[in-house]
Amino acid sequence: MDRRGKITLIAVFLVIAILAVGFAIANPGVGVKKACMDGSDNDGDGYIDWPDDSGCANKQDDSELNLNVECDDGSDNDGDNAIDYNDAGCSGPTDNDETNCGDRVCEGGEVCDVCVDDCGVCNTCSDTDGGIYSLVFGTTSGYYLDVWYSHDDYCVDSSNLNEYYCSGDYEYGQQIFCGNDTYGSPYCSGGDVYIDFIDYLCSSGECDSTTAQELLEECDYGCTSGECDSIPDSCDDTDGGFVLTLQGTVSGYSGGSPYNYTDYCVNNSTAVHEYYCSGASVYGFPAGCVGNITTQCLNGACV
Repeated sequence: MDRRGKITLIAVFLVIAILAVGFAIANPGVGVKKACMDGSDNDGDGYIDWPDDSGCANKQDDSELNLNVECDDGSDNDGDNAIDYNDAGCSGPTDNDETNCGDRVCEGGEVCDVCVDDCGVCNTCSDTDGGIYSLVFGTTSGYYLDVWYSHDDYCVDSSNLNEYYCSGDYEYGQQIFCGNDTYGSPYCSGGDVYIDFIDYLCSSGECDSTTAQELLEECDYGCTSGECDSIPDSCDDTDGGFVLTLQGTVSGYSGGSPYNYTDYCVNNSTAVHEYYCSGASVYGFPAGCVGNITTQCLNGACV
């Protein structure tokens, strides 16, 4: 072959090579088998190609992964740094749960009330007195962060209580003042007036109170509604009644107050203001001496 022929042949080969490279660039998939028919376990689940690998929809599927199944989606769904077939929680590529109760990792959808081994005991709280009841001794108990606890209500001092109680699954505590000492209302007992002194205190883990009866007043004439009765009304007349010729003095009590009245002359000594008793009541009015035995009044009596 002459030189010109060789050059022509080389040029033809170059054109063919250029066209082949261009075709390869324009059609990169030509000559490369799909993942589901390449004879390889592309997703590492122990199954190869269609139909053995459940992630393959058909031979033309270019991914052996199944994004709808946790154990075949190529993701660490439970956050334990193991993916799909390499995750102990996966029994196979069709398992839709990567979690593995018992691996000491609280992962994915595992929760304390379903998987205690991994997530521990749930937080709990119970209260024997049923809440914030300062008058009843109580004990709260349960689990917090997988640790058992038990706390009794207790007295901080003689006047204050530390009360434990539950709010949901958690324990709380607060200090409660048991109260200010006080006096009750007066009342009658045995004919005298008494009053109760109420002492509020904290004792044995609960608020309590003691009541002491105190004598407020002794009554001579009885007691009604927490007060001593007044001395009864009375009347006594030294001249024996409505007697104008003798000066008399009436004395006694009226409405609880003492009184003392003496007969005396009025109307220019022609009449006497005479006091007298009617039962336990005192009365008095002027009575003329003229026409009543005598004609004048002297020293509180008609003479």
